[in-house]
Amino acid sequence: MSWPSLIILATAQESDSIAARIRSFGVRWDSVTNSDVLHWGGYSYSLDFSGRVLADFEPEEVDDISAKLGAPFAIYVSCESMDAARVLLPKVLEGFSGLIDTNHGDVIDFGDFTRLIKSHPQWDWRRTGVSELFDEVDGA
Repeated sequence: MSWPSLIILATAQESDSIAARIRSFGVRWDSVTNSDVLHWGGYSYSLDFSGRVLADFEPEEVDDISAKLGAPFAIYVSCESMDAARVLLPKVLEGFSGLIDTNHGDVIDFGDFTRLIKSHPQWDWRRTGVSELFDEVDGA
């Protein structure tokens, strides 16, 4: 199975600060993969700070995101494992506002995303949708 990935969506200003935080962990350019990589906390990550991933979104998806955030900017994050995602993402997102696109049909607020990671340590967003977890929390 491929590495779990997601897209961090925020305003340009927030995205710049989020990118700076991620880069502070030791991001370097890998000429073999032609991508930014991070080896941190015993895990590996592949990143794209260019914002080009927004071109993969349907226009109405961008409109929905823009209605919530204003003009969005995107950072693509691919993690070697779900454990790697659970280690990095809460540290990256803390103190910021924006949305996470799970690449599997869900777009969720940063705070809700980090709460789900913490309250469901085995959660794999590739297999279980956000609504299923919220149903569990709500007692449905």
